[in-house]
Parts: sequence; structure tokens; C-alpha cells
Amino acid sequence: MSLRVLLADDQALVRLGIRAVFQGLDDISVCGEATNGIDAIRKAYELAPDIIVADPWLSGANGVILTKRILERNPNQKVLIFADLAPDAMVHQLLSAGIKGLVLKTDPIADLIEATKALWQDRLYFSRSVTTAIVGNYLCADLPSFEYTPTFHRLTLREQEVAQLLAEGKASKEVGDILGISYRTANTHRSNLMRKLSVHNCAALTFYAATHLIIKDPRFTVLANIVEFPRSASQIGPRWREERRSRVSALATTSDSSVVSRASMRV
Repeated sequence: MSLRVLLADDQALVRLGIRAVFQGLDDISVCGEATNGIDAIRKAYELAPDIIVADPWLSGANGVILTKRILERNPNQKVLIFADLAPDAMVHQLLSAGIKGLVLKTDPIADLIEATKALWQDRLYFSRSVTTAIVGNYLCADLPSFEYTPTFHRLTLREQEVAQLLAEGKASKEVGDILGISYRTANTHRSNLMRKLSVHNCAALTFYAATHLIIKDPRFTVLANIVEFPRSASQIGPRWREERRSRVSALATTSDSSVVSRASMRV
């Protein structure tokens, strides 16, 4: 019995390359492909693959949303993230969502094969490039907690889905059609999530989404590890906030000045 894999990536060449690698193996077969997160969630349910190899930046439903939706329906399925870059903040979000492995696209092909087989054997597999973030998250688990939940995590899963689609430029009617909900319901989710995130228009929501790894924008990804509040009490205080502002300001030479200015207001 071979391992059945679903490929989810918006780049045709990446899917073709992974399929070619797996076709050369006797114990792994590709049962389907998806080009966006919504399609990947649907095919994970219809095709029932053992493992979903997914890019974390898929349109429609990013890696976090995709993982939560897939595991919600079938906890036995496993998600392996295949990413071109993996900021620490994104790694933490993906781990919390329930991924079982992460391999970078710059890693050797052998790592992807090994990771896929490791998940099949109920083992975890993470690229050496992200182990620092994982170990750091584990070590910080015993620190005194500070009762603050990052703003985006206060949204329901449905609100997170709506937020991503709106940030990608979809209108409320389109969001409703994609998610299978009414226009009125989509609009209600829109109002609720904007209130929770303290944003007042789609431009501000898009900026928030880009700087908090909800959607991919290379210009703002570097800000993702800077604009969020800390999780541990040891990081709280005026000195921490001042250092945070300094780090954001230091990006002025490489980022759009208006972006840096708006990001500074969030710390």
C-alpha cells in the first residue's frame, strides 16, 4: 500500500517537480493537485490523501487556515509545509495549527522525501533552518505568561478565512460565494473582524494581513516578527516597547516609509 499525497502549490513548476520526484518512488503516489487553499481543503476531503504537501502562502486559505480546516474534518491526515521562506512568527502559527513537518524549497530533495516518509510513520520532521524557532518556542513555554492574545488569534476560524479573502481583494459577495455563505453573513463577519482588529477599511486590513503573515508580500514579511506583541511577561515593559520601535524604525532604509510609520504605531 503506497502513501497517497496531495500537492497544494500555486506554482505549476513546483507541483511538476514534486510529482516527478514522487513518481520515481514505489511507495509514494500523488493522488491530486490544488492551486489554492480553498481547492486544497476540498480535495483533502474528497480524495482523502494521507499527507498534504502545501505551500503556506496559498491564496484563499493560507497554511494556518488550511491546516485547521483539514484537521477539523480528519485529524488523521497530516500536513507537511513546503515553503520558500519561513519567518519565526509563521512557524509558531503553523505549529499551533497542527502541522507535522516543514521543509524549505531550498533544502535538498532528499529532505522532502525523508520528511514525507517520516510523517507517514507518525514522526515529525522539520528543516534545520527552522529548528531555532521551534526550540525557542519550546523554551519560552515555561516562562510566566502574560494574558495577551495576538489580535488575529482572537478571530474565529471563519473570520480568519474572510479576512484573508478580503485582504486579497475579494468583495463581500465573492467571499460569500467562495465560502458557501450568504452575502449578509459574509458582511457580518467583515464587520466583526474589522472591529476586533481595529481597522476601518480594506486598505488597512490588507496592510495588517501583509505584516502578520496572513497573505504573502515580500516587502512586509520582515515586519512580521516585529509588530506583534510578546507572549511572555518577561518581555513586557517600556524598555521592550522602545527597543521594538527602534527595530521597526531601522527598517526605514529598506521598506516603504509609510509602511514603517504605520507599523511603528502598532508597538
